[in-house]
This record gives sequence, structure tokens and C-alpha cells, in this order.
Amino acid sequence: MKRPSNILFITAILSGFAAVGVFGWFGYLSEVFISNRGTSTIEIQSALLPKDWLTYHDDVWNIGYPKDFEVVTRKTDGAVWFLPVGVSDEKTYVLITQKEGSLDAFRIAQKAGGYPDPEEVTIANYPAVKYSIGNHRVEYYIAYHDRLIVAISDDPEDETVAIMFATFAITTE
Repeated sequence: MKRPSNILFITAILSGFAAVGVFGWFGYLSEVFISNRGTSTIEIQSALLPKDWLTYHDDVWNIGYPKDFEVVTRKTDGAVWFLPVGVSDEKTYVLITQKEGSLDAFRIAQKAGGYPDPEEVTIANYPAVKYSIGNHRVEYYIAYHDRLIVAISDDPEDETVAIMFATFAITTE
């Protein structure tokens, strides 16, 4: 049986060192040797965002909305309303707010309050529940760490509202 050449052995050893070096440089040592060109969070924007729309950015979430909509932030609890310019706020087009607590605790409280069982959904890769209330109102409660992100609409079948919900994303860490 013929013994493999020493050149193959040396090439394999050098390749192993190179692989470990690349992993170390770009993995463990990247914080030291590679400059940070941004923040530590990644913003994901939906591919469904129409070109002429704007994006509202919150600390935790973002959503696309048409240019002819106005954004109103309620000072008391930070709730954000999206509605067409000049339209009264009698109808909730899209409202997004946050609440403290877990999704399980909220579901138990809603059940005790007489609410029907919600539909289990996943929004932006987070567990959520969907409550259908009244004629058309829809409320989504999304579990995000130690709080809930709440997205509400009185007209979820409206095309603009549906696109807004489709562009909703959570800023990942």
C-alpha cells in the first residue's frame, strides 16, 4: 500500500488552521477586529410595503402606512393611531399600543371577563391571539418578552388596513 504524500498532510493541517482562524476572526473576535456599522438591532421591513408608503418606527415595532394617513400618539399611554387625514377618530383604522404582562395571564383575565376563546395565531414570528369583537373589530395581542403589543382595527377587511397589518414587523435584537 502506498503511503500518501506529505504535501496532502501539510495541506490538510494548514486548511484546518485556516478554518479555525476564519471562524475565530469573524466569530469570536469580530467585536474586536470588525467595526460596527450600526446599532445592535435589526429592522425588518415587509416586502409588501408599497413604494409610496411611509414606515412608522417605534422602539419595538414598525408598520407601513399611506402618505395620506396621519399618525396620532396618545400621550397618556403611548398608543399610536393611524387614520386618514381629515377623518374623525370614531372608527379605529389601526391602533397599536403596548400592555404589561404575559399572554397567558391576559388570556386568563379575558376568559374570566366573559370573552370568547381567541384564535391562536403567529405574528412576526411571535405567539399571538386574535379576538374578533362585535361586528368587525379585530384585536391582536402579540407576546413580546414581558409585555403585549396590541394591534386593533374596526375594519380589518379594508384593503389599506390589510396591507398595513401585512407590513407590521417587530424589531429584532
